[in-house]
Amino acid sequence: MIASTDDAPAGGPRAQARERLLQAAERLFARHGYAGTSLRAVMAQAGVDTGAIHYHFRNKLGLLKALFEQRVTPVNVQRHALLEALEQQSPPAPLEDILRAFIAPALRAAYSEGEADFNRVTALCSVDPEQEVREVVFAAYDAAARRFADLLRQALPGLSAHDFQWRLECMYGAMMYIRSDNGRVSRMLGGGHRSNPVEHVIDELVAFTAAGFRAAGYRAAGSPVPG
Repeated sequence: MIASTDDAPAGGPRAQARERLLQAAERLFARHGYAGTSLRAVMAQAGVDTGAIHYHFRNKLGLLKALFEQRVTPVNVQRHALLEALEQQSPPAPLEDILRAFIAPALRAAYSEGEADFNRVTALCSVDPEQEVREVVFAAYDAAARRFADLLRQALPGLSAHDFQWRLECMYGAMMYIRSDNGRVSRMLGGGHRSNPVEHVIDELVAFTAAGFRAAGYRAAGSPVPG
């Protein structure tokens, strides 16, 4: 957990109430979704009153934003540091290194102990029917994601804008599935659910996405690009 941004002393009653609210919100959002969770339920589980919610977060959307800020900031810090080092590298960084700088921090966090609830919150909120809820998820990751996309685009000058976007969308889809780790493919193949260490998972995903980005473009493969 990152330190509280409140003016109250770290570990004081207000800071403790804030942390209990965030923990309660994470558990309830994971079980019931954002829309299915009431502030009353969050307050009851956290053992605080209405005043604490309004003091720390103003409303339920503010609570969700604070939760994402707390959980995503460490991942973003790692991503920015890794991407900055690659930006300064000469000759330009290999494609695999760029992909790893973005993929590895997120998967290491997702596979850490105690992350199951937040993984589910992220998955649910990223497809929430309300735009303002999805925007919370997108905004939490945007700065590092745009930096990654810029560096990745520089490494793939031969791809058309159409092909680059499709490959990036497929990469995100693969990341989301791997992060959810729901066992669907294992069930389909009739085997036991895989239990690989996270570094092996990262290696597999980097190798797969690198091959996808290097593949011949849609036009090069002989098919017309839809208008």
